[in-house]
Amino acid sequence: MKTRIALLCAALLYAGTALAQLGVNCGEHPDILHNRSGVVWFTHEQLEKMAIKRVEPVMPSTPPGFQYDGYVTFKILVDREGDIACIWDPAGSPLFHSAVNVALQYWKFRPMRVDGQPVEFVGVMKFHVYAK
Repeated sequence: MKTRIALLCAALLYAGTALAQLGVNCGEHPDILHNRSGVVWFTHEQLEKMAIKRVEPVMPSTPPGFQYDGYVTFKILVDREGDIACIWDPAGSPLFHSAVNVALQYWKFRPMRVDGQPVEFVGVMKFHVYAK
């Protein structure tokens, strides 16, 4: 499997999504799916339907007494082949960011075509995390 994954990316054509950790940058992506309003962002639900390979995160053990019931989200860029090319802007408990990031690197999506040409697309992935 191709491994062209940037672990955490700095900015991607969308104001306010900068993440300086690790300093990796997605760079310019002229082939990202656009409409008249700009970049088309897919929701978690839409991305789930488009995924052809999923890997669930292996969550780390938590300290005694630690409880968490919430979500960990990342923004992703999917390349023309359907691989995740960039993962950035984590939200949710930092304790689980690494596990979700690692799992996302193995996800695969149906390539998207517009007018017969492959395009890149972006969206937000969300994982429910329950730790007790």
